[in-house]
Amino acid sequence: MKPTVAGHTTASGHGSAGGLLRKGTIGPLTEVDAGSAPRHGAGTGLFSIGTIATLRQLESSFPNASFTAYLDDATVAAPPGMLGKVCEATSRAMRVLSIETNEDKTDVLNKGGPVDMPAEYIWPFARVMDAGIANDPESELITQFVQLKAEETDRLFRAIVELLFAKHTQWRLPSVPALPRVTFFLRTHAPVHTRAAAEWFDDRVTGVLGIIMDGPVTKRARDIAALPVRRGGCGLRRQGEIAELAYLCLGEKGKQRALTDELDAKHQSDLYETLQGPDRKVFVSNTAAGAGRLLTDPQVHADDKGFSTYLRERILMRVLPEGQKCVCGANASNGHVHKCTRLQQNLRTTRHEMINMTFANGLRLCGFQCGMEPRLTEASRRRPDILIVGLDTYAITDVTVTYAGRVTAYVSEESMEEADPLRAARDRPTQKRQKYRHWALANGLDFEPFVMLTNGAIHSASRRWLRRILGNQDHRLTITNAYDLIVADTLAAMLRGNVRVFGAACGRAGPGQTPRVGECPGDSSGIVNLVLSREVNKSHRGQKTRTRKQRHTHTNSPSTESSENCTNERKAMQR
Repeated sequence: MKPTVAGHTTASGHGSAGGLLRKGTIGPLTEVDAGSAPRHGAGTGLFSIGTIATLRQLESSFPNASFTAYLDDATVAAPPGMLGKVCEATSRAMRVLSIETNEDKTDVLNKGGPVDMPAEYIWPFARVMDAGIANDPESELITQFVQLKAEETDRLFRAIVELLFAKHTQWRLPSVPALPRVTFFLRTHAPVHTRAAAEWFDDRVTGVLGIIMDGPVTKRARDIAALPVRRGGCGLRRQGEIAELAYLCLGEKGKQRALTDELDAKHQSDLYETLQGPDRKVFVSNTAAGAGRLLTDPQVHADDKGFSTYLRERILMRVLPEGQKCVCGANASNGHVHKCTRLQQNLRTTRHEMINMTFANGLRLCGFQCGMEPRLTEASRRRPDILIVGLDTYAITDVTVTYAGRVTAYVSEESMEEADPLRAARDRPTQKRQKYRHWALANGLDFEPFVMLTNGAIHSASRRWLRRILGNQDHRLTITNAYDLIVADTLAAMLRGNVRVFGAACGRAGPGQTPRVGECPGDSSGIVNLVLSREVNKSHRGQKTRTRKQRHTHTNSPSTESSENCTNERKAMQR
């Protein structure tokens, strides 16, 4: 292992070496390689136990010295005139444990003055537990070291751009493998050495975000993406801001989280004040429970179009190109597409059917039996979406999807903290309860509408109802796992439906595609085809029933039967 050494006057706070450096203001430091034991058969646990006991004995023998061990490295801090003696005692103590010190991998770092160690061991810069330390705390060697280690992630960014990853994967890669490495350097080095590396990393993350968006990212969009998911962002923090906080908070538990949360709250409030109309409502609704599930739950399998559409809406960028007109002639902004009354309603109906069928299929996987659109009475035309039957469960629900930026009523000026994330959907449960609750109670059914926003947020009453239903059934999944499974699949179906709605607004079934009957852009599950085939099968069954009646009664004339068949076929196509 490459040995590393740190100077005795270096400021405290260098990551894993920080505790050592805070105590090690007594003299030069040396780190020696003691790694032969694990390679020669000693287990890691035995090595750790023996090393801890040995170092404690050394600390009692040399009260002016400090000792730290990590894996197979031992770091020693001692006054200049004692360093050689202390290192020799350390080598002898390790030798008792059958650990040989590799003197070729022993370096010494000292700010100045005589050191009783060979001159060939003394260096101006070294690594201590992967943190760069130099005799001069302002040394350019530390800055170069941090920049070099940060740029090691460049191959990851190149792979994201050059290889054919799904957009969801492209978004996850910078935050999962790369961010922890950069955060380590921010916490173990002073801001003067990390600012350039942090800015470089932020530029690369912005570039990846542009690849996912298929276009340049505006400053406002990048500001929103930098917020944590729970505050309506994407969790792609700007490391340049973290660099100023992380180093100062080292060793103080909870301080960095508190300062970072305070900074995020300020950015969120500043953004809120700059937004107006539907953008402000969407920004607030993105903080609701479930609105960020696509960014945090790997069970949500979104295709490229669905993920890109979702992300553009989340960071308040137009889904359709700038200047694109809706089929009604108005500007095709995100809010207009969701609210346009002249847009074909059968597309929103298709989205609704996709969500219903996916939701019901998830319940069936948990052992429930589901009936679609049961009649309230023979004469009534009202039909709730799903009837759910289990061992001790008789429930019914009606699914509704509402645009997150929907204006319900005028609200006076309010702060971000006072805004209601689910205001757009507050009246939906009341409307559905007035429509179905009396009938449900009369028939002993547990009724609650399942209310979703177009960003994936779910009404709190709907979440509680679904968990209650799942808790009544004896299935192999836990309530949490079953809930996550159903909601993840339902969200993916809604995203596919959103893509179809935006495609219809510009006269296409999807970006760059022409509409084809029974096809939903990005829909690999064939749900739309299944919906259409179900309606056609109903029509065929109706024709066969009428044929049997004609054979037995001979009352239907050929002309009447033909006209009825045509009417049924037209109804099936309309559905």
